[in-house]
Amino acid sequence: MSEKLKTHRECYGQLFPDFEHLNYNKPSDGRAFRVFVEQIGAGRQRRELEVKQQEWDECAACTDFHGCYELSMAKLALQGALARC
Repeated sequence: MSEKLKTHRECYGQLFPDFEHLNYNKPSDGRAFRVFVEQIGAGRQRRELEVKQQEWDECAACTDFHGCYELSMAKLALQGALARC
């Protein structure tokens, strides 16, 4: 018996920026968070994190929030693990 797959919004699982493809010296956006990493030469000089409060509030009100949050956290954990390989 085939089950109907649940469809999600385009932003599902994208609360955080994609740290595998992080932009340096310009902001990297996720749905609810923005990071900025300044790199001059070989080192990182500055790191900033911004919560996009209106977007976070919209996400928190979404009926898919818990699943989206879990997928976003899983992706973040895996990206961190890959960075250490």
